[in-house]
Amino acid sequence: MSSLESGKGGDVVQHPKAQYKFTETSPGTWKIGSMPVDPHQGWKAKEIQLFSFQRPHMRGFHFAWSSFFLAFVCWFAFAPLMVLVRADLGMTIKGVFTVNICSVASTVLTRFAVGPLCDKVGPKLCQSVLLAWISVMTLVGMSVNSQWSLGIVRFLIGMGGGTFVVTQFWTTQLFCHEIVGVANATSAGWGNLGGGVTQLLMVSIYGFFFNTVGLGSETSWRVSFVVPAFITGTLAVSMWLLGDDSPQGDLNYLYAEGVLERKTAKDSAKVGFSNINSWILGIQYACCFGVELHINNTAALYFATVDSFGIGVIDAGAIASIFGWMNLFARSVGGIMSDYGWKHAGMRGRILAQSVALTCEGVMLIVFSQQTEIAQAIPCLVAFSFFVQATEGTSFGIVPYVEPSAIGGVCAVVGAWGNIGAVIWGLMFRYNYVGRMDEGYLAMGFIIIASAAVSLGIRIKGHSHLLGTLE
Repeated sequence: MSSLESGKGGDVVQHPKAQYKFTETSPGTWKIGSMPVDPHQGWKAKEIQLFSFQRPHMRGFHFAWSSFFLAFVCWFAFAPLMVLVRADLGMTIKGVFTVNICSVASTVLTRFAVGPLCDKVGPKLCQSVLLAWISVMTLVGMSVNSQWSLGIVRFLIGMGGGTFVVTQFWTTQLFCHEIVGVANATSAGWGNLGGGVTQLLMVSIYGFFFNTVGLGSETSWRVSFVVPAFITGTLAVSMWLLGDDSPQGDLNYLYAEGVLERKTAKDSAKVGFSNINSWILGIQYACCFGVELHINNTAALYFATVDSFGIGVIDAGAIASIFGWMNLFARSVGGIMSDYGWKHAGMRGRILAQSVALTCEGVMLIVFSQQTEIAQAIPCLVAFSFFVQATEGTSFGIVPYVEPSAIGGVCAVVGAWGNIGAVIWGLMFRYNYVGRMDEGYLAMGFIIIASAAVSLGIRIKGHSHLLGTLE
């Protein structure tokens, strides 16, 4: 049953059993509180009111990005401390790359699974469970005593990377097509910001325990994991108690009351996984988000080990954090680019924005890889980071259109490919570029540029593509 019904004279009215009720403030204008909504798009919001925490739209938006943010903090909490962890556990550089691969490999299967589950049980339940899991596994990280135990713990924490798929599903459920590019990009970008914050946060917490409290170096980095674990667990509980799955309430209730037609995880996966556009966008997502994950895992180590840079562990972590901090606005800019392209050229505009952003990303990584002085490397890192995150924004400006009936399945494929990319980059560096990370970054740059050409294969039913318009 649809969430809309026809009243007398063809007027649109809301299903009587929906959890949230909307009012028609003037003919054809519907709102909940101050939020204008579109009844023909499932009561999705027509605006993003960033300073509002009103249910259901904006509270869902803020829970979506903040949950992914904390998941990211826990996911990469080890990275800025890896120089210390490596020394205490007696690890080699190859061992560090192996552990990095473990941290992103587990997310692949989780993302494939959690996307269809969002269609079945709703994003709030999926996200709360994932955050609770991350919180516990981060605490377990305090006890690692070998490379293999570290690899196992980071593998288990990495499962929480599936929160990204939930975040994108959630905001797609809440905001209209006209602004979904910006909504998805902003929620994911602010979530990815955790990758930059954790670089500063973890070295600051470590510094507090080591310099202020007076604990030993090894004890300090171990105790540091208590802080992100506690905060993440608290948000998991708050989100479960105070959040909403959709504009009309929680999906399980809406399905049970007949407000919405029940979806199954199997159907969502079948439709989303079988669409070739999901996989094409996935390859390109491997070349932006996959790159971001790899940089988050390697940047601090890279800056600390290039002799000509001449910086130590704490400074290396601070500089590496710049990469993640660009998520504060860069991914949103990508979403704005995508929505602008849609306004002026339809889907062709969104695809063109994607291709340009990918090309610029590859070029700037090549330039960054050639720098030997820290003063030149930092601005190159900033420019490279901007285009990495902008490309992530343009990617998920396209995703909602691929299969509107199976958003969870499409998000699962594209999101999972981000981590597949991170695994591939990690393996490439482990087996070919140990001690030559600059050469590895150079090779990555050329591969990213080549991936922009894959945009020619994107064909979404009923929409234009780069070379023409589909009937």
